[in-house]
Amino acid sequence: MKKLFSISLIILLLAATSTVFAASARWNALGGEHRFMIDTSNYAIYPGRMLMFSNALWIIPNIPAGAGIPDNMMSGLLVKKDDCAWAIHYNLPGTGGFSALRAALPTAGGNLPGLAGNLRPIPDIFLAKKVGDMTVGGRAVLGLAGSENALEKAASAMSVDVAAGVTKPIALGDVDLGARVSMATFSDDATNIESTGGIGLNVDARLIMDKGEGKKLIPVLGVHYSTDPVRDGADEVSAMGVNIGCGVNKRGANKSMLVTGVVLDVDMETTSFAAAGVDDETVTTMEFTYLGGYEKPLNSWLTGRGGASATLTMVSGDDPLQNGKRAAFRYNFGVRATYKKVLVDLLLSQDLLHRGPYVLSGAAWANLATNVCLTYLF
Repeated sequence: MKKLFSISLIILLLAATSTVFAASARWNALGGEHRFMIDTSNYAIYPGRMLMFSNALWIIPNIPAGAGIPDNMMSGLLVKKDDCAWAIHYNLPGTGGFSALRAALPTAGGNLPGLAGNLRPIPDIFLAKKVGDMTVGGRAVLGLAGSENALEKAASAMSVDVAAGVTKPIALGDVDLGARVSMATFSDDATNIESTGGIGLNVDARLIMDKGEGKKLIPVLGVHYSTDPVRDGADEVSAMGVNIGCGVNKRGANKSMLVTGVVLDVDMETTSFAAAGVDDETVTTMEFTYLGGYEKPLNSWLTGRGGASATLTMVSGDDPLQNGKRAAFRYNFGVRATYKKVLVDLLLSQDLLHRGPYVLSGAAWANLATNVCLTYLF
């Protein structure tokens, strides 16, 4: 009873104080890279991984509007039976077409900016099935919004995101492969606006190599190409990039987990100007990140987490205002509280470390957490 009261108190306090969104309370508290661990966020880019998780209903509520998430929440339902699984999600990351369209509509002109607030990722469906010694999975997301004026002139916007993936054991370990294709378009008959661009392709790969004694070596690779959806005749923006990394995941006998790794991201963005005689502008961004995190059960119902990452960013190209070097350091702490089939994952606010005495005194105090994820296992 005491444990239930403690969890309920935490939920109530956090529901009232959460103000900043982070995609996952767990891996953001462990350095910020979910690919170096087995986490439900994996199957957003490796759909074949979905089959290894059990039946669950989850929600991340109270996401502030500034995060750009429709309806300020994320949620999902996953159902597994034998060698098959299906899931329905709302606002799960990984939808390049939907995200690009939502970002483009406010400046698209005509009646299109009014559609941005109505665009929703419905449906967002996952399917996965065991086939021999491998698991295949897929995802389909459709985004639609439209309006019509008194003259029956329509404005419309649509995005399509399709993903497929395979998880398969090989001699070196378990391979995760995933590919995502996206499309985003818009038009406004009343102002003769048509879009161009709006295509995207992402390919991701991961190898989980068992090195014994609970240690796994995890190299990862990802490549992407995209063009922003813009009105025909406007400046066109395209981007391509590659990220490569390697992590180590070590499980302890007490169910603890240590995660560490490095990631290198290289992205090149090119702007082709509509004005005649203006040369294309290319900006290259290189980011090198080192991260680490540790997770350990504190007792039968509470798990503690902590992690940090350091990033060096170098920008070069045709725009001297963007060129330069900068460094960043971030850290996070979190906990998981468990009561029977209910999980509460919290990403604690960094302000707690700076303003702890004010919390104890009852004066103006910091938010307890910047992310709350509630999960019910069934």
